[in-house]
Amino acid sequence: MEEVLRWGLDCVRQIQTLETPGLTLCMRVITNLGSAAFYMVLIPFVYWCTDEKKGLRLAVVLLISAWVNLALKFLLDQPRPFFDGYDPSVGMVAATIGGLPSAHAQNSLVMLMIIASWVLIPKLSRAAHLCLAAFLCLLIGFSRLYLGIHFPTDVFGGWLIGGLILAVYFLAGNRIEAWFEAHSPRAGLIAAAALAFAMNLYRPSEYLLIPSGMILGLGFGCFLCRRYINFNAPVKDRTGAAKYLAQIVRYAIGITAMILLYVAAGKAVNGLRNSGNYQLYVFMRYVVTALWFSAGAPWVFCKLRLGTN
Repeated sequence: MEEVLRWGLDCVRQIQTLETPGLTLCMRVITNLGSAAFYMVLIPFVYWCTDEKKGLRLAVVLLISAWVNLALKFLLDQPRPFFDGYDPSVGMVAATIGGLPSAHAQNSLVMLMIIASWVLIPKLSRAAHLCLAAFLCLLIGFSRLYLGIHFPTDVFGGWLIGGLILAVYFLAGNRIEAWFEAHSPRAGLIAAAALAFAMNLYRPSEYLLIPSGMILGLGFGCFLCRRYINFNAPVKDRTGAAKYLAQIVRYAIGITAMILLYVAAGKAVNGLRNSGNYQLYVFMRYVVTALWFSAGAPWVFCKLRLGTN
């Protein structure tokens, strides 16, 4: 394995011979398309403004992918190109935990291929959508090498795991969703709680508590939404500019409140870092954030007559 990593380090060094200030800025922008921050901006837009079912499905699959990725990082415990013993000079972006598999490569593949399957641009075929998504995945993977954050094997590993998750999604996703639709909202809540519990059994570290907490928050929020809140993302009672204005107002209110809630909860949790229940507080931070995303914001939209109620 050490020989493979040394070969990968040579690849990173070779790629960085292309370095220019403009290209570095471009790679930093591209790599952010595979970041958690980008997902937290994009998925609420889909859920609140276009299609709540697609938004929920995308959120759940990405959270599962994120948990699998983090679990493998801890299990494999592989170095990054800039870690001690390799070449600290190649690292242009900071990272702490292991590099294999690459989360940016894995999660961007999952996200972009699912979105491409929706065929968003009417004049482009499904094949063209998938080719465009694949090209963006390649760019994101290349950016991780250019920025010295990953070895090539990390990126390839991320694509492999992402591909397996996509295979399960496309083969079984519709049947799983149909099963939950046919049962009471309580079934989804129980499934989310069981999944979050199973995730926490493996290793209740601070990183792994993020996807498990959000899975539980999504499950509880969707239970409330299906049981008590009649929210529909498509704006059916408005047309033209009024429709787009309603979507813009929805998103502005929802994302502003979510960011404020996330930051405030983070500060409160950091103040309790030395507490014996610190991990529980971290977990609850993400439960509450996902609960606002899945039920709190839709409830507010309905009360403000920006949704169906």
